Amino acid sequence: MLKIHDAVDGVITAMQQRGCTEYTLKEIRWSVYTPIIRYHTDSGTDICSHKLLDELCQKQEERYLKGEISRKYYRSFVTASFRIRSYVNTGKVDFAIVKDTKVYKPGDEYQTLIDTTLSETGLSKDHQYKLSIVMRQFFCFYEKRHECIAEISDRDFIEFLPVFAKKNPHNMNCGLRALRYLIQYLNEHRLAKLTVDLKVFTPKAPPHRLIAPFTQDDISAMLSVIDNNSETPKRDAAIILLAFNSGLRCADIRNLQLHNIDWKKEEIRIVQKKTGTSLSAPLNGRTLNAIAAYILEERPKSEDSHVFLRARPPYEAIKSTSPLDYMIDKYCRLASIDKIEYRSFHSLRRAFGTELAIAEVPVTSISQMLGHRDMGADKAYLSFNNTQTSLCASDFSEVPITKGVYAFCSSIEEGGEQT
Repeated sequence: MLKIHDAVDGVITAMQQRGCTEYTLKEIRWSVYTPIIRYHTDSGTDICSHKLLDELCQKQEERYLKGEISRKYYRSFVTASFRIRSYVNTGKVDFAIVKDTKVYKPGDEYQTLIDTTLSETGLSKDHQYKLSIVMRQFFCFYEKRHECIAEISDRDFIEFLPVFAKKNPHNMNCGLRALRYLIQYLNEHRLAKLTVDLKVFTPKAPPHRLIAPFTQDDISAMLSVIDNNSETPKRDAAIILLAFNSGLRCADIRNLQLHNIDWKKEEIRIVQKKTGTSLSAPLNGRTLNAIAAYILEERPKSEDSHVFLRARPPYEAIKSTSPLDYMIDKYCRLASIDKIEYRSFHSLRRAFGTELAIAEVPVTSISQMLGHRDMGADKAYLSFNNTQTSLCASDFSEVPITKGVYAFCSSIEEGGEQT
């Protein structure tokens, strides 16, 4: 009879020996293994029970089906339970449930070549991983044509492009970039003599999608279902209100620091991550009150200075857009808001711009409030107001926004002289 604490410690130790980072171990212990221990304790036992593990997995599956948690989080409990069972039964952790999901698996020679090529690019691990997928696909294609790397030629790259494009029509820029790195490496190390210039291939731009923004009724409906369906209702409400009433990008909301809020002037001042430019955004009373309620009543104690923190330890900034996209999808589903393809958390920003356009706010003012560098970027946000969109079609490249462009537009519309 093994205690659940000891079983969890055994699994964590095995994961550490397998190469998991301290951050990963800390996160998974708090988010998955601690709830498993707590479930045993709440059930009146500290002995590891297969029955309780099954019950907890069943409960988490029910939560997933109701839209309360993500499939990834639910599956993490299934994986944890599997590993605990194997440790209790054999004294060793069975990692067989962790599968190699790579679709393209070239031979060892080519994989080594890929790894060496990427190591010389100086790119981040994330970028290297994306490029490696293309390179692995290329060498799987190449292996069917040749027996060794010495036979590689320009034709292999040219004939691979339509094969890659067929499966990755919207990822051609990444594909061409990966192949250019590969060609450069092969030439520099005299493994081949390639002359093909992939710069002559220009990927077709993806179609422009007109995505309907959220309406004020949609926002109200989402806010109405938060309290009973969230571990952090005040945080989620504050994030939605901030996005809808300020038009901030998701990255800027995630990176928002406590010192960025000026409570007396009722505004936030940030440097936008996308453009690197400063932006001051006014906040209405409802949004400020929502943020204050979260900070004072719900925000966990943490040395992290970001305003919005994760719901579970470690209490730090939200790392990516995915949790917020999932949050919006969940509340839309619970509020019976129609699912529209491609509508996501970013659509709150579009809703902000659209509401301003409907209210006849000058295009130049909308551009400044959204933090755009030029008015052409506003077309997507103003697509539901023909009058405002027509202004974006004009060429204002020679007239700075800060010097009365809208007045200039108005005088032309009225037949006045240009000044």
